[in-house]
Amino acid sequence: MTSRGNGTYKRDINTDAFRQVGGAIVTYRVSFLSKSTLCILSLAGCLAGTQAQADELYVRVVDTGGGLCTITAAPGQDGSSPAYMIYDAGHWTGSDCINAVREIIPRGQAIDLFVVSHSDGDHLGQAAAILDRRKAKAFLRTGFKRDTASWKKWNAAVTRQAGEGARDLNLATAPVPPGTAFPLGAAAVTFVAGWPDWTMTSLSTSERRNAISIVMRLDYAGRSVLFTGDTIGKRLGDGDGACKDAEKVMVDRSAEIPLRADVMTAPHHGGNNGSSRCFIDAIQPTSVIFSAGSDDHKHPTSGAAGRYLAAGVRLENMFRTDRGDDEDGSSSGPKTEWDHGRRPGCTDGRGDDDVEIRIQSNGRVSVGYMGPDGPCR
Repeated sequence: MTSRGNGTYKRDINTDAFRQVGGAIVTYRVSFLSKSTLCILSLAGCLAGTQAQADELYVRVVDTGGGLCTITAAPGQDGSSPAYMIYDAGHWTGSDCINAVREIIPRGQAIDLFVVSHSDGDHLGQAAAILDRRKAKAFLRTGFKRDTASWKKWNAAVTRQAGEGARDLNLATAPVPPGTAFPLGAAAVTFVAGWPDWTMTSLSTSERRNAISIVMRLDYAGRSVLFTGDTIGKRLGDGDGACKDAEKVMVDRSAEIPLRADVMTAPHHGGNNGSSRCFIDAIQPTSVIFSAGSDDHKHPTSGAAGRYLAAGVRLENMFRTDRGDDEDGSSSGPKTEWDHGRRPGCTDGRGDDDVEIRIQSNGRVSVGYMGPDGPCR
């Protein structure tokens, strides 16, 4: 059953989970019946506070403008301290991701796993500054080299901490088999896909960099969150039925490495070269988060958003970190930005549209904005 706003739904779900042990993938079956609450905040207050309860997994998708930054706090195993993961570190302008790390991860606490999905500056832009203040136990990265200032600073910071004992899982030099699961306190995070370079199909330079994105699935209490970076599954000129490139690879092997997730970040900020229909069908998400900003890319696109709606994702369960944005209104080009919630002439500012995901130990999932939408710039 479903309803708008603070709605509830109840469903039987049977999912397969996989863990790689000693080189072999072991399958186990999880069955559960649960009720989840999903919230859209129009005023402050659906999710009180910003810290997780002792047995609750907490994820924040930080509004860094046109970038991606997510921070996860997972309950500790058997009463131990929480474990922390950063998946992508935001746009190179601003400090929203840095500030969120400071708020969520206690001072002196190490980052258990720091994943940068790929080498673009809107995904690793604040990573080096975070590592100036924090230690990480392990890094996971593609190893694709760039000549940008953001990448050079990030690479130097990882190299420095690896020299101090951190584990550097660089796909270019230390391949990680898809299906490998990393413990994260009482949760687990699985390496679904990622490459040091893209050689399987012919792509433009920018599409190549996006296609290799590291995709991770976070599992806790029989529920899952899928982090997709800038992975791609179609070309900009393709019809909605196209299924190509990295997303097709993941779909083709989803029987062995499941994609099914309750919540997901939309690939490439909701760009129309990701979120292929086959990928959405394999994931079957209940909630989708578009990490986007006012940066002339017109993300999220109406094409990508429309495919989620066509797959049965309810409008109230689709979130965007650029509420109110109207890039189409200031552009003479094609009108491609998703217009849900648009305020004519609005240029959305960063930092006011963070989205929180909470998963309780009984499997209850809640997703919502942290607070009210801010003013246009």
